[in-house]
Amino acid sequence: MVKGAYQREHVRPNTLPGLRALVDALGGQVRPGARIMGASHSHLWKQLSGEKPPPTLDTLALYAKRVHEETGISLIFTVTPDLEFHFLVKS
Repeated sequence: MVKGAYQREHVRPNTLPGLRALVDALGGQVRPGARIMGASHSHLWKQLSGEKPPPTLDTLALYAKRVHEETGISLIFTVTPDLEFHFLVKS
């Protein structure tokens, strides 16, 4: 699949638990977490509350990279062939 291409819901793994864990590792506050991730706080809030779909894998990887560069907190994630999402947050 081409980077940035639209991924249908049934093809996209649910990355919401990883995003929540990343925000919790940053202190649990959406606004400061979004600032570190380089995202809009309202967009992040809507993703966490379910109003918007969770981030795609490439977007989550960008968030994790930015958080690691800014704070040293790492989000390590893996997706299995049957689209199960596994993650680990390391401080």
